Amino acid sequence: MKSLAIEREFGSGGREIGMRVAELAGIPYYDGELLIKAAEAQGVSIELLKTYDEQRTGSFLYDIAAFSDYARNRKNTVYELFEGIRRTMVNIELKGPAVFIGRCSTVILGESPRVLKSFIYSSDTEKRVERIIRTENVSETDAKYLMQKKDRDRKNYFHFWTQKEWADKSNYDILLNTSGVSTEACAQMLLAAISGQPQK
Repeated sequence: MKSLAIEREFGSGGREIGMRVAELAGIPYYDGELLIKAAEAQGVSIELLKTYDEQRTGSFLYDIAAFSDYARNRKNTVYELFEGIRRTMVNIELKGPAVFIGRCSTVILGESPRVLKSFIYSSDTEKRVERIIRTENVSETDAKYLMQKKDRDRKNYFHFWTQKEWADKSNYDILLNTSGVSTEACAQMLLAAISGQPQK
């Protein structure tokens, strides 16, 4: 069985799909928070990473990495933290199949023949907004704002660390459009892909 690395649009259901694949396959699941905890358990100092996270890459993190003598020492620290997450991810994958969500996992693990790379999106903006309203408990206006902001932040984070375009289909093995397919159906398709078994 292969590992699964997922990048996803906000509101597409990608996180839920990844969790369901892990449940069905009986393998570990790692999103951003769990990767940080795993890195901390391996001795990586992660205090600053909690501040310079995906949500801030388009602003302060980009600034300190790209500009000013003032931030040079802190820039090095941020790179060291990312390297700690990268090493943690590689070490986890070497121990056996797992599902990884975000954190550039599709690139960090992308050269391994044991990893399937997937991008999950939805072409139905209304469904994305409805999902965000439900999962984040926000108004429609806030849901639309979050959808744009989160996607922008993820795009910036991905490009900053990989120099690749987040939504470029050539980065992935499988693209899933959830606009007309249920979470369960998507999970079953990915399960079949990583297990090498025909879909039931």
